[in-house]
Order: sequence, then C-alpha cells, then structure tokens
Amino acid sequence: MKHPIRPISVSSLEQEFLGNSDFQVKYITSLAYSDDTTITFYKGDDLDRIAKTSAGILIVKEELKGKIKDYIASAILFTDNPMLFFAKLLAKNFENTFTDQKKIVNDESKISSDAYIEDEVHIGNETKVYPNVTILNSTSIGSNCVIQSGSVLGGIGMSYVKDDLGNFNKIVQLGILEICDNVDIGSNVSVLRGIFEKTYIGEGTKIGNNVNIGHNVVIGKNCYISSGVIIGGACNIGDNCWISPGVSIVDHIKVGDGAKIGTGAVVIKDVLENSFYLGNPARKIKDL
Repeated sequence: MKHPIRPISVSSLEQEFLGNSDFQVKYITSLAYSDDTTITFYKGDDLDRIAKTSAGILIVKEELKGKIKDYIASAILFTDNPMLFFAKLLAKNFENTFTDQKKIVNDESKISSDAYIEDEVHIGNETKVYPNVTILNSTSIGSNCVIQSGSVLGGIGMSYVKDDLGNFNKIVQLGILEICDNVDIGSNVSVLRGIFEKTYIGEGTKIGNNVNIGHNVVIGKNCYISSGVIIGGACNIGDNCWISPGVSIVDHIKVGDGAKIGTGAVVIKDVLENSFYLGNPARKIKDL
C-alpha cells in the first residue's frame, strides 16, 4: 500500500546519496511495495536486495557507502539509523492519517448502542457487535461476523524506534485491518491495524477471549485461536491452524497450514505445516 506525503526531493533531505538529487517522491510505503514514486527504508545489509529494490528514494545504513555498486532505485540515501530517519520523516511529511472513506454499516447488521465505531469503518451484513466494542478507523469487517464485548479492533501498535539518547520515536501507523466473512472474535480481544500494509483475518476463523494480535499479522481461513493467545507483529498463520490456550508467538513467525500448537507453548521458530508443536520453546512433537 502506498500513502501520500508532501513531495520530497533527494536534495531536501540533506544526507549523502547516490543518484539523482532532483528526484521527487509523493508516496511512502514499506520495502516490499516500493516503486519509483515512493520513499522507503532498509535497515539490513543485503546488497543484492538493495540492487533489486525499485524505490524512488531508498534509505540505507551509512556503513554501506562505497559498497553499493548496482541499484535500480532513483536515489540511495545514507544515514546512521535508517528506521529512525524514516520515522521522523514520516511524522513531519505525512499529510493526514485518514482517507476519504466513510463509515458503512449495513442495515442488517446488529450493532449495540454502546459500541464505539469511528468514521472510516465498513461492517457487512448480519454482523453482530456487542456492547463496549471499539472499532477504529481503517477497519473493514465482513458479513456474519460476531464481535464480543470489550474488544478493540484497528488499534495503533507499539511501533517505536530509539534515538541515540535512548528516547522512543513513534512510527506513524498508516495500514488497515481487514476481517473477512464468518469470523468470530471473543471478549477483550485486541487486533491492531497494519503499519503500512494490512492486518488480515481470513474467512471462518474463530478467536477466543483475551487474545492480542499484533500489527501486520496475516491469519488464514478457518483457524481456531483459543483464549489468552499472543501473536506478535508480522506473523503469518496459515489456513486451518489450531492454536491452543495461552500460546505466545514471537514476531515474524510463519505457521504452516494445518499446524496445531499445544497449550502454553512459546513459539520462537517457524512451525511446519500439518505438525503438532508443544513446549517452551515450542518444538515439533509429531506429524498430523
């Protein structure tokens, strides 16, 4: 997803660079979705990945000066902390955090009068929203869903980067939350919107009480996620997975289709498809 910003030229950023100093960009995005109209950052040191990134302006580590020979980005910008530089740039240049989308709540939905629903929300047919639910901007909920009391959908995640003094700098959240049809969400569940892309819950998935789902998480179809589960940011949960009570999954983990994770497991490595995992740290017990 691309998000509009005030036009930025390479020269206005006052950093060492490779490429065209007059080049301007009008959008900001994540590395995976960059093109020649966008500015983005990369905090790693994989020169091959940099060479293949077609961003308008790509912000990278200062240590890479003199090492980058091949690139298709219009300009490469060098700074000591790419993520911090990007966060400050975003806070300064992003025009607004909302789109022109208006609230759409289908007439056949059943919404409690005690629910709080912001303007940029879509709710489909026959969806039930119970008392004291909060649904924030940039959230889309499909048809025949159930949202139990006390849940917060589309919240802002804990996305920060520290500066040299140890102070936290907030990264503006621009992404969305998409919940497909026939999803049930229990009480006191928190599901965060994406940072630049989407947090996604697939059709038919069921989520128990007191679950925390981080930003940019993708959950497939017909998953069962029991009570007290914590899923860290940017995890990818496949289709038909079963996650038992009290499971914790650290960020950036992939759980394969048909996997089952037993009660209280702490998942720190990817989970293979059609396998059963248990323990702290979680390990494979058997094939399913």
